Amino acid sequence: MPLKRKRNKIDWSSEITHAMRVAGKFLLKGLSWILNIFCTCLLIGLITGAIVGGAFVLYVMNYVDASVDNIDFLKASENTTTKICYVNESDEIVELEDQRLYGSSNHIWAPYDSFPDDLVNAIVAIEDHRFWQHGGVDWLSTIKNAAKYFTGTGMAGASTITQQLIKNVTGDDEVSIQRKAQEIMRAMNLTKKMSKEQVLELYLNSIYLGQGCYGVSAAAYKYFGKEVQDLTLLECAALVGITQNPIKWDPIRHPENNVERRHVVLTAMRQYGYITDEEYYAVYYEELTLHTEKADDTEGEVSESEIKSWYTDAAIEETISLLMKEYGYTYDIAEMKIYTGGFQIVTAQNPKLQKIAEDFYADKTKIPRVDESLIQPQSSFVLLDPDNGNVLALVGGTGQKDLNRGLNYATQTKRPSGSSIKPISVYAPALEYGVVNWGSVVDDSPVNFGTKTVDEKTGEVTYSRPGGYPKNATNYYRGLTTVHYAVHQSVNTIAYKTVEMLGLDRSFDFAKSKCHMDSLIESSDANGTVVTDKAYAPLALGQQSYGVTNLELTAAYSILANNGVFNNPRIVLRILDGEGNVVIENAQKSEIVIKETTASIMTKMLQEVVQIGTGARITLKNSVDVAGKTGTTQSQCDKWFIGYTPYYIAGVWFGYSMPQALTNFGSNPAIEIWDALMTVMHQDILESAAAGTEELKRFETADGVITAKYCIDSGKLVTEACLADPRGNRVETGYFTADNMPSSDCDVHVLVDYDTVTKGIATNACPSENLVKVSLLRYKRSFERQVAISDAQYMYWDLPEGIAPGGTENEPFFINAIPKEQFVGITGGTTQFNHSCQTHKHNEKPPVTEPEETQPLPPDTTEETQNEKPLDSEETGYTPPPDE
Repeated sequence: MPLKRKRNKIDWSSEITHAMRVAGKFLLKGLSWILNIFCTCLLIGLITGAIVGGAFVLYVMNYVDASVDNIDFLKASENTTTKICYVNESDEIVELEDQRLYGSSNHIWAPYDSFPDDLVNAIVAIEDHRFWQHGGVDWLSTIKNAAKYFTGTGMAGASTITQQLIKNVTGDDEVSIQRKAQEIMRAMNLTKKMSKEQVLELYLNSIYLGQGCYGVSAAAYKYFGKEVQDLTLLECAALVGITQNPIKWDPIRHPENNVERRHVVLTAMRQYGYITDEEYYAVYYEELTLHTEKADDTEGEVSESEIKSWYTDAAIEETISLLMKEYGYTYDIAEMKIYTGGFQIVTAQNPKLQKIAEDFYADKTKIPRVDESLIQPQSSFVLLDPDNGNVLALVGGTGQKDLNRGLNYATQTKRPSGSSIKPISVYAPALEYGVVNWGSVVDDSPVNFGTKTVDEKTGEVTYSRPGGYPKNATNYYRGLTTVHYAVHQSVNTIAYKTVEMLGLDRSFDFAKSKCHMDSLIESSDANGTVVTDKAYAPLALGQQSYGVTNLELTAAYSILANNGVFNNPRIVLRILDGEGNVVIENAQKSEIVIKETTASIMTKMLQEVVQIGTGARITLKNSVDVAGKTGTTQSQCDKWFIGYTPYYIAGVWFGYSMPQALTNFGSNPAIEIWDALMTVMHQDILESAAAGTEELKRFETADGVITAKYCIDSGKLVTEACLADPRGNRVETGYFTADNMPSSDCDVHVLVDYDTVTKGIATNACPSENLVKVSLLRYKRSFERQVAISDAQYMYWDLPEGIAPGGTENEPFFINAIPKEQFVGITGGTTQFNHSCQTHKHNEKPPVTEPEETQPLPPDTTEETQNEKPLDSEETGYTPPPDE
């Protein structure tokens, strides 16, 4: 019988203990693993948080401006009267008492003590009900708003009254994290610096409440005709309701909307315990009584004694700009500060010269007019000190001034400059960069004729620009022309071609960046159309997209009148507070733009404008050195004259308010006004010079400017051929520097045989006893159509082998060499001098003595003297046309 194996008894207690030990080990390992992961993640989170936090701190330090000094500065002065001042000859600040600025009707400061409790409670209830508890930022609302931003549902609201004050003052309402962070930091700092009452005072005095009213005091007068402290509960609710949307909730324009909104305000006041149920229901259905009839009847009317000068108007605008730049204010807040800040605005004004200008423009009989029954033109005047750019006098319109801070045609209106911009955008930079010199020769002829159209039936050819482009004011093309002549006769084609050589980039940058003509547009999208002033018409011809102001164009001439240095034009020198402390110092900014020699040569060119050119009607030149440039726009809607003497720079614009042609004016009215005003303004100077008490200043020639003779058909050194030109002497003396004076011989004049009996270019068959040497001009032109050009009859072409001279007496001898459908210009109304001898026609080309065989004349490099006068018509052999 087999033995039975004995079964061991299981010790469950031991097994369970063992199992628990094993499970515990695994559990501990798992927990340890999880704990390690958690600690690692926590450590990574802490490190990441530290990095992000550090980066945020650096970001805040570098990119977030948390300063609140500009807002603290907004508080009203005890004396809110702002004074307009000037600096006299003894360097003392003197007030112009008749120019004081009192708080205007829409800028009245109200202290916190004048606010009724209902007004304060209403604004807190509807705008920021935790205002009295938080530290400038309502974090609960801010967190909710941040969540909306990151979930893509917007970022509106959540701004406390403190934050809204900051936004109102700075105008910064961009929806961005940076702007919001900056606003929060500023709000916290402002709360530390100011009491809640002070914050409310600033806020309620700076909010816009419609109808041109800033602050509750102005609004109380506008809507209810009472002081702010006398407002009722209903009126407080009505005013406070306007803040959210001044147009929609305007009680005058939209009374039904205001009812709706003030009910919301009253409900919020009851909700937060600022009014009882009885007070709530007592005014809920009450009608609002507005008091606007008297205000409307007198709106805009100002008594004669309150009318300020054109200069004061401009000073206010410049002060606003300075406050905006220095303190980051919005335009409206800066404007309010002027009328409530008790400033002393120290200006660059010369009161005597300002009065002369204002009196002149106020007298209608002194302004060129056409007929009293017609719409009369406008004009503006700016006078600068050439040494520092200070604006000494300024007038922004014609007739008796009857409005404060109306449209100022001197500083605010932009009009195309016409040719008056040429010295700035064309010739000064071209001289400075060595593109041209005084005697450089450019062809006065059209650049193009526009689009060509051929009639399918008749074959007739027409062009979109029949007369060619650009077109000169005289509809006359001269041919080879010197730069200095182009300046004083304002030749458009030469200016255009000079800009081609200079380059649009350099021309535009010089005028806009170096001469600070900020109105010039590099690129702008206007209703889907891109406009730009970096083009030939704006820069070479003065046809800007929108135009320039008289002030900036006149200031640009400071580089010429001030030895190459640009001075920014200053109306306001500094702003002082009521105690005389400097609030803003508007320091003079000077920049060397061109060399003294360039400025000196340009001045000599512009002296020719008033001596023999388009500004020859200036009479002041007989007493004082005068240089300047006329300007007329293409449609003759604007007339300009910008000129200077050793004492002043002055600019005059003349035109209609709504642009229309000045065709009824036979001459340039801007010249008449400039001459009349500047003659009076120089009267004391001339009397002192006559009495011997003061030496009369003259334009000084810069060191390094020399004179040299040159050929006016090539701009190069004179040869014997230049003296044989049939038109007479072609030699002039011009102004140069050692590095840009003529250095090579004339290669344009060519000596040819001329038959004096038959009056034609000689052929080989012409008798030798008939022949003399004359010079023609070796120069080729090519046009799509025929053009009348003054010097076309003196042109010379080398005839190719096998081509014989030909043509009639009305055609050049090289007519057979001109390609088909090509034109070379013709001198209209006369037999062409360069026609071939009709009596002795021959198959060979005329004999030519090449210019290399001629001997150059020695150049005249005599140093220019201070008293040397500009070239006159006898020296140059031309008679200028009438005004540009």
